[in-house]
Amino acid sequence: MMKSSYILLCLLLALESVASTTTFFTTREKRIETWSKANEAAAAPLVLSRIKNTSLVCTGGESPDQRRIVHPLFFSSSMAALAGCSHVICIKRFQVYNAMMTGNIIGFGVALAEGNMSEAKFRLSLLGSFFSGTICARSLQSRSLCRDNKHHKVVAPLAFGMFAIADRIPENHKKKLVLLSAAFGLVYATANHTLNATITQLMTGHITKLGAAISDRVGSANRCFNSGTATSFSILTSFTIGCALGARIFLAVGQEKPIFTIIGAIYAVLLLLFRG
Repeated sequence: MMKSSYILLCLLLALESVASTTTFFTTREKRIETWSKANEAAAAPLVLSRIKNTSLVCTGGESPDQRRIVHPLFFSSSMAALAGCSHVICIKRFQVYNAMMTGNIIGFGVALAEGNMSEAKFRLSLLGSFFSGTICARSLQSRSLCRDNKHHKVVAPLAFGMFAIADRIPENHKKKLVLLSAAFGLVYATANHTLNATITQLMTGHITKLGAAISDRVGSANRCFNSGTATSFSILTSFTIGCALGARIFLAVGQEKPIFTIIGAIYAVLLLLFRG
């Protein structure tokens, strides 16, 4: 238990380093672009404002959207790392992806083609539970009276409770996997909405974006990557780190440790710290 907690703590520290480095280079390019497009007197206030808003820890602001504790880049990188870690642990323990539905859709189609109705029903139950989690997240968000994502105060403990309960269900019960899928659906639907539709648990889109950005950089006079490219790079790097640490955690703690309770606690803390 202590070893897995230590490994996850190292993961968060590594993510902070990745996000800090990416934020630094993105901010530098934004400053250069800003100074080149405006004179010194007009650009200085804007650049100072951008410098203030690019730290990983934010202490306040004039609007609800600025009243966050962690920077969006750190939040997205952390969610990506936890996704990679969760993918690896789930595939090694259960041979399914509870936080990524593409594999379950493929499994469902194959099971139907082979006439394996038991497997098809199981895959369909995972899809349905993840779908239910996303519906719950959207319902809580739409019923929130404020625009600074205060529904995270409801989602965070709810998600933590779902992960903790799933840890107490025996390994050979399919209810455990169904509950985990619902919890992942709840968490990532909430995170994706908060990040303006930036998906942190699937990497294909980010790889595509990076490939296009590199092509544009080589063949264009504009040599600066935009903030979206930097975000994709940070998410990909964090996801890879999370996958590696997930494999290490699986080897270190085995199958009977309440690892999902720890992961759920980290999800809850991140959602509570980042609400805007």
